Amino acid sequence: MEASLAVDFCGGVTVADLYQEFESRLRRYAMSFTRDSSRADDLVQETFIRAMAHLELLQRLNRYQRQAWLYRVLKNLFLDQQRARQREQMLAEQLYQLALTDDVAGASVMLAYGLFDLVPERYRELLRQRYVLGMTSEEIGRELGIPAATVRSRLHLAIQWLRAHQSEFI
Repeated sequence: MEASLAVDFCGGVTVADLYQEFESRLRRYAMSFTRDSSRADDLVQETFIRAMAHLELLQRLNRYQRQAWLYRVLKNLFLDQQRARQREQMLAEQLYQLALTDDVAGASVMLAYGLFDLVPERYRELLRQRYVLGMTSEEIGRELGIPAATVRSRLHLAIQWLRAHQSEFI
């Protein structure tokens, strides 16, 4: 009988099987971390997406090992999200502090801290170099191989973009 259980649980496991068996438990586990049902749902969904990518490994594991794997993946996803939020908060605080001390950008950069990830890619790196790393337009220009005046112009355009779009995101 034990040999048949090993065959049933070790071969032919599908994501649908995993979902049916573990979804409700993973959701409760995620809720214990997030206390937010939509975030918990996202974590569970991402866990099963990861399971799809590692289905061959999961088929070689027994039921308890699969459960442990799924729980570990979910917890790691949660921790990764928490670290990302902490980095975003630190960035926001840095940008806020720079906005208070930097006469060039003034209040616009203070508003930008919440929009940083939403800024178009063409402006994001310039804003990061200027307001996070504290580089001058000359230093940025040297690094990017463009004139300092072009850097200042693009930073001005980035600030204008932030002003124009701040009401959409705040």
